[in-house]
Amino acid sequence: MKFPWFLALVTASTIVGCGSSNNTSATSNSTSIADAASDVASDAPSMAPVANLTANPNQWVWTPVEGAKCRDGSGTGFAVNLASPASNNLVIYLEGGGACVDEVFCATTPPSFGESDFATWHTSSTTDANSGIFNRTDAANPVAGWNFVYIPYCTGDIFVGDNPNGMVSGVSGTQQFVGYTDIGLDLDRIVPTFPGLTKVLLTGISAGGFGASANYVQAARHFGSTPIYLLDDSGPPMEAPYLATCMQTQFATLWGMGGALADCGSDCSDPSTYFIDFAKHVAKTYPNVPFGLIDSSEDAIISLFFGYGNPSNCMPGLLPESLPAATFTAGLQDAEEQLAGAPNFGSFILGGSRDTQHTSLGASSTFDGDSTNVTASLLVPDGGIDEDAGTIALTTWIATLVNDGKVSNVGP
Repeated sequence: MKFPWFLALVTASTIVGCGSSNNTSATSNSTSIADAASDVASDAPSMAPVANLTANPNQWVWTPVEGAKCRDGSGTGFAVNLASPASNNLVIYLEGGGACVDEVFCATTPPSFGESDFATWHTSSTTDANSGIFNRTDAANPVAGWNFVYIPYCTGDIFVGDNPNGMVSGVSGTQQFVGYTDIGLDLDRIVPTFPGLTKVLLTGISAGGFGASANYVQAARHFGSTPIYLLDDSGPPMEAPYLATCMQTQFATLWGMGGALADCGSDCSDPSTYFIDFAKHVAKTYPNVPFGLIDSSEDAIISLFFGYGNPSNCMPGLLPESLPAATFTAGLQDAEEQLAGAPNFGSFILGGSRDTQHTSLGASSTFDGDSTNVTASLLVPDGGIDEDAGTIALTTWIATLVNDGKVSNVGP
């Protein structure tokens, strides 16, 4: 039997909520991105900006990152696409691609990603290199003129791990679950490459969506006064009974997660409820920047993976039973309710023909397709639907987040 659905499976936390926030910005300094990119600090390679970008505007440039490792121990890095004309805004995008928690899931999670893999991603017509949120020719794309950083996924830990000595039953060799550690090394290179930024959008899909939210505090610490907006595509922060406590405990034990847990401090004292607690922590700690979640009301992939912990205590065999559609939808609603007091959290939940869709940002067809496919009704505070409000397109909702610093709850 084939298991194609495992290729996109992911796990971990994100942020969902409602309301709006005030837009904030940091004053740009006089140092240009071009100056930084051409002035590599040879005595501190880990803090050096990425060189040679200005010679390749609007083109993807791969850079290896010293010390960054994939699950199999091979080196990795990230890719940069510098906007032309110049921009003081930056998108950092984390890729998706599975979760290494047992023999079956690890087998379908990429163990490596290097320059040759980047060349394939960059040139293939079926990948995301110039599609969706990366499409610079799309008039509806609110970040078309921003700088882009693409961070591949090869650690199998949804970017939360800091355990270089992981062992998984049935999987040979030591697994380097160092996604959180790698993000820190990446940020050491990204920050000096883009001085004087007005704002940063930290985003990702699937595993990368979970990773974007889990690394929010680390990113904010690196960028200092520069506001970091968060857009998580398909990474809902559910708690039990929707996301079993045994799963969350297993992640913390297997992947490490010491750094991410430390970022949350006393607000995340129980690893078995980490994901919703982390969302609440970020809402409380960063009240003036917007955080958004995109998902589908019956997301088929996340429903299946969350079923891994229900009801058999994280031992379902090869075929976990998906959460029922109504249960998954209830989990999204529960997360919204728990974050209802945070006006800087909002969610865009797809229904109708897209109710089982998994991820939206990576492809133009799901990012800004026809209005029937990528719009949803505007919710009102009492939990109903404002029939007079009509619908809002996903790209319009994202534009409000990145341009105005405001979010709202939109959904079926």
